[in-house]
Amino acid sequence: MKSEQKLMIIQGFLEQAGPEAIGHIASFLEDEDSHVIWMAIEALGTLPISEKIKSILLPLTENLDEEIRFKALEALCGYTGDDVLNAVVKRLKDDNELVRISAVEALGEMRDYRGKQHLIDALTDVEEIVRREAAEGLGELGDASAIPVLQAFLRNETSSTAKVGFYVGLYLLGAEFRLISLLNLLKDPSYQVRCSVANCVLDLVDKENKKLIIKSLNAALIRETTVAARSTLQSALEELNLSNDSEMK
Repeated sequence: MKSEQKLMIIQGFLEQAGPEAIGHIASFLEDEDSHVIWMAIEALGTLPISEKIKSILLPLTENLDEEIRFKALEALCGYTGDDVLNAVVKRLKDDNELVRISAVEALGEMRDYRGKQHLIDALTDVEEIVRREAAEGLGELGDASAIPVLQAFLRNETSSTAKVGFYVGLYLLGAEFRLISLLNLLKDPSYQVRCSVANCVLDLVDKENKKLIIKSLNAALIRETTVAARSTLQSALEELNLSNDSEMK
């Protein structure tokens, strides 16, 4: 059977979403085609949370294939418990940066206060994106005692990519003035940083800051010269304008 057919079969079981779909989809985890395995993992992560799926995904976080470890961590989003926490924490020391990024994201999404120190430790990771996600994760935990920690690390942070997460994290913890710091990064030399800011401010919008965010994004769009960043800025503004329209109705 060709890989394309296998992918269609997995999609079919996914659409059924019944209890029997789990076993059928899991059978493709032994396939010789890595893309089929990845699709099966993603499909399991899409199904309603269940102990059976968790028991299938957890061992995959130890797989020799870094892509499988990465996909398994993503698929575990929404799952909780000591076993999940331990699996995620272990991957914070993974050799692969994408796996570490996924682990940090998962830890932040779990909202488990036991993960706080692990997120703090990740602020020293050699990869700037890991540091960014760790800082944002601390903000998502909602523990204001992390503010001085983030401020201390921020003083020595040289990467604008990482600073995006620090500003978001601090803002989420109540340091509202950090929104200005974040919006100022729309002038950063890196278009990737500018894209990152445009994407993440969408999660910070409220009635009080909406006009400021829209004004800043519009100004950034006027300055922008790269296709990628212009597209990101336009998409962000369209989303904000759509929300404005829905509020007026």
